[in-house]
Amino acid sequence: MTAFADIAVPVGWLVAPLMLAVILCDLRLMRIPNGLVGLVLVVAIVSLAMTEPLTEILWRFCAALVVFAAGLALFAARLMGGGDVKLMAALTLLIPTAALPVFGLLFSACIVLGVILLVALRAMSDAQSTRWLSLRDRRRFPLGLSIGMAGLTFVALGERLTSTLVA
Repeated sequence: MTAFADIAVPVGWLVAPLMLAVILCDLRLMRIPNGLVGLVLVVAIVSLAMTEPLTEILWRFCAALVVFAAGLALFAARLMGGGDVKLMAALTLLIPTAALPVFGLLFSACIVLGVILLVALRAMSDAQSTRWLSLRDRRRFPLGLSIGMAGLTFVALGERLTSTLVA
């Protein structure tokens, strides 16, 4: 830890509103704006520089590169959107390396929950009159919903889940 760790704003306070914006944008527009991804990246880089040792920073960048490479392969196969790939790589920088398996499980659970929520929302809405593209386009899934839910859940429960599951 560096001397800034004691005075730094908790990263969760900065990430939570960004994750909410990701969820709403992806549900409404079926895309994640580059500006939101850029803000997550800025928060990640600044908080890493202020709070983490160099070895942890390097491991997180390695993890983010792996996530980005896997995401590019899924993007090339048309299984994942470009905004989702960029957001997942940026969000990976915010996850401590010891907690990456926990976040992976959490993200998987949020995908299932996101599918259930979206099916329910689509069943309750009138697809013809809604302006929310994710409710009209029943062939695609806004992965930003699950990414945002996993990010919010990790902000709220990440430390407890990691200490319970990894200990």
